[in-house]
Amino acid sequence: KTIVEGLKGAVQIESRLGEGTTVFLKVPLTLAIIKALLFRVGDKLYAVPLGSVLEITRIEGPEIHRVDQHEVMQLRDEVLTLVRLEKLQANNGSHTPKRLFVVVIHLGGRKFGLIVDKLVGEEELVIKAISDQLIATDLVS
Repeated sequence: KTIVEGLKGAVQIESRLGEGTTVFLKVPLTLAIIKALLFRVGDKLYAVPLGSVLEITRIEGPEIHRVDQHEVMQLRDEVLTLVRLEKLQANNGSHTPKRLFVVVIHLGGRKFGLIVDKLVGEEELVIKAISDQLIATDLVS
């Protein structure tokens, strides 16, 4: 009950003799709970919706090739574009382990692989919409 109320929701319990008990959980529409895959790149923790994850594979560094300025890999009978999230971090060192995890994602009609350092696990995450006032600032991108 405390958790639901902390999310600005409400819990209501109705009990009828001989019929049973019904528990109503009311949660604001601006919230959603999704199952996500958690992983690390450097010291940052990331999450991606589990429904978007097609598979996870491990590859050796030499299996990565460059085509038109993009890193790619051969995944069975297709060429998969790779994305390195470490490039988004300020201190993106050049340390690349010999074996890499690749999380294969299908998102927005596209399929690609995220190169990650460490798999953390699966978790249910509460997603809350950002207010219009916050979106209108330069603090959020």
